[in-house]
Amino acid sequence: MRSVHVSPGRFLRILTALVVGGATVGVAATPALAQDDPGWVEALLYDATVGGPGAPARTFPLTLTSTGATQPRVTLDLTDLAGIATATFPTSCVTDGTSVTCPMPADATEEFGTVTGTVPVVFRAAPGVADGATGTLAYTALGEQTEPSTQQATLTVRSGPDLLDTVDEYVDGVDVGDTRAAPVAVVNAGDQPAVDLRLTMRFPVGLVPASYRNCRYGTDQVLATVVVCTVRGTFAPGQRHELRGGLATTVGPATLGDKRITQIVEPLATAGPLPSGVRLTHRESDQALRLRPVGKPLGVIGVEVDGVGGQTYLRAVHGAFDIVAQGAAVTGAVGDTVQVTVGIRNEGPGVPDGTISGDTVGAFYFTPPAGVTVVGSPRCSQTGSEEEENGNDAPKTWYCDGGRAVFTAGTSNTVTFDLRIDSLSGTPGEVQPYGRYPRVDDNPGNDVAPVTVG
Repeated sequence: MRSVHVSPGRFLRILTALVVGGATVGVAATPALAQDDPGWVEALLYDATVGGPGAPARTFPLTLTSTGATQPRVTLDLTDLAGIATATFPTSCVTDGTSVTCPMPADATEEFGTVTGTVPVVFRAAPGVADGATGTLAYTALGEQTEPSTQQATLTVRSGPDLLDTVDEYVDGVDVGDTRAAPVAVVNAGDQPAVDLRLTMRFPVGLVPASYRNCRYGTDQVLATVVVCTVRGTFAPGQRHELRGGLATTVGPATLGDKRITQIVEPLATAGPLPSGVRLTHRESDQALRLRPVGKPLGVIGVEVDGVGGQTYLRAVHGAFDIVAQGAAVTGAVGDTVQVTVGIRNEGPGVPDGTISGDTVGAFYFTPPAGVTVVGSPRCSQTGSEEEENGNDAPKTWYCDGGRAVFTAGTSNTVTFDLRIDSLSGTPGEVQPYGRYPRVDDNPGNDVAPVTVG
């Protein structure tokens, strides 16, 4: 839910409209409020850093958002940037001295009545500005009759190399057995060359990257392949560098659902710690990973290049897999307490992977047989509301969490329940997967298994 701040002036106008409308005709109060409400406008520009003199300019997004406002716009005060940096705006903006006013962009999008657009602002360090210099940019969002909202962003000039990753790719139509070329590309946004860099990549479970002699490889806790490469060379300001042909990546049989290949670039001299919890080793290879210059140095870096990290996103890899429900059958007399072990097993070869969403996988539902009571405290919880539980004598279903980010082929998630036999009705219970992630598997006929006590 969006929280909206109502200023004292606006609140007074709303209260007046309610009183007047209510005094005239009671049912007219709500339409009168809707007509008098001027809507709202918000703008957001994050603090930004640009390279020193001689570095390419950087483009940053100024986001403008509005609901119900007339002529939403943003006005920027550039006074404090004098001698620090220059700012360039789209032709739709109007400049008046050190003030610039930009309307809602023509390509803004609307969703649920809220319009959102991005104004690209290009900043470049002023000639002769000192390393570490900062300037403050004030910007005010407003519309006709809306309350102005003013905020500030700080622009910092920083001398030195500044490597940025330029990869942001989405790929459809990927199948198991394919070999895809994952792009690797960087640009130096700083005012000084970067000498050597570290490239760190992560390939989720199922994806197998090619081997290079200047890289080390390891596996993390969620079975992703982590690759750390030391790439030699000099990376000049504004110059783009790429891995020619991309990094060959095999889509193995464990690949299932959406996959995100991530990469991070850092100057080797200032690179952070290596990935924790990963044992990195070299692989035999005749080839080295090298990044080659591409095209002429950039004078302006686009708004889409915004950090040291990049991604290649493979969407909806079909992959084969089979989740099998594991039921149970036990015997006992009325009054006995018996144990049943139930759960699900992944027969593979595909591996459900929740690392993108942050969810756990391998969860299941267990409904006990009629005539038994679950005793003890298994690592599961009952489903349904308290009213449903109090007003229904049917066996309550239990939800058992998967407790893992990946559900490896050949492994099971099981839980042992203690059941007290109250009667022998003969009506069985059942166990089945929670949801069908990332899709219904290739053999749905074994997704439900009975649980009997007799």
